[in-house]
Amino acid sequence: VELKDARGADASIPHLQSDHLSVFLYQTVVPVAGVDVKLVLPESEDLVVDMYAALGRPDDDPHWATLWQGSVALAEEVLENPSLVRGKRVLDLGTGLGLAGLAAGLAGAKEVVLTDREPRALYCALCAAAANGLSVVPTQSGGADDPVFGKDAPGLDGVPLPEVLSFEREKGSVNASAEDNKHDDDVCVVSAALLDWFAPDCDQFGDDGIDVVLACDVLYTPSAVDVIAPLVLRLFGKEKRPGKENQSTNNVFVLADPPGRFPENHERFLRLMEDPDRFANASGEENDDKNRPALRARLMDGTGKSRECVNLEGEAMTVDLSTYVIEG
Repeated sequence: VELKDARGADASIPHLQSDHLSVFLYQTVVPVAGVDVKLVLPESEDLVVDMYAALGRPDDDPHWATLWQGSVALAEEVLENPSLVRGKRVLDLGTGLGLAGLAAGLAGAKEVVLTDREPRALYCALCAAAANGLSVVPTQSGGADDPVFGKDAPGLDGVPLPEVLSFEREKGSVNASAEDNKHDDDVCVVSAALLDWFAPDCDQFGDDGIDVVLACDVLYTPSAVDVIAPLVLRLFGKEKRPGKENQSTNNVFVLADPPGRFPENHERFLRLMEDPDRFANASGEENDDKNRPALRARLMDGTGKSRECVNLEGEAMTVDLSTYVIEG
């Protein structure tokens, strides 16, 4: 479905070459575990490739514009097991189009933080959050001080992104208005944050850390593995809490990863998550308290499973799911 903005004009992602190459936005519905989740996305990944080429950014990653099977697997896991996220603060790592984070919001998460290094991906994901009736944190779109969508945000070349699209709410559902839905205060709050795995700013998430981290299709290079493993652990809290050493918490990390794609990277990641002392050797940093994560991860018993999922093109892929308990 072709989308319109608040003024009735075609919804699009503006950029320096918009006069020659328009990137219009569309809405589609993805059925996941009996729930129709709405996504907002460009017409195709190829169009995003053309946009980056026109902008002189041929090395920018266009894959955020594609719905990955791993994201579908994560969304299914969350919606079928809502206790994983209910009432919790959830971070979607490398959100892309946002399906996993949106599923967490629809499953009852208190707050969802969508993260990606691409502002345009975050814009589409926040628009989708609005389309699903979730409460989107207002942004100062267009202002130089907007770190995500403003003209000074990385990768936007001085062209700010517009306000997040608004949608009419459906009476009698999670999309109902405050007058029609007495539980509107319980609707998940969704925000967006830029996060570069290789230079992460974890301070932006506060000192309390995250309760649940979701991630899929992030283990594509050994260098990514070596930075993502410590990043995931640090997202749960930067310091050990006095008297809580070696005790389990309610924090969990859920990873979706196709078993046939870079299996050696997956094995490396698992070793690093279970033994943080390996981080110094993996990154080349000195093995001291400053560089060593305060937490470690333990694979939850009985949680390893596989799901057969399809993308928007109907292409099926097996995805392995691993759930970790975070210990400090």
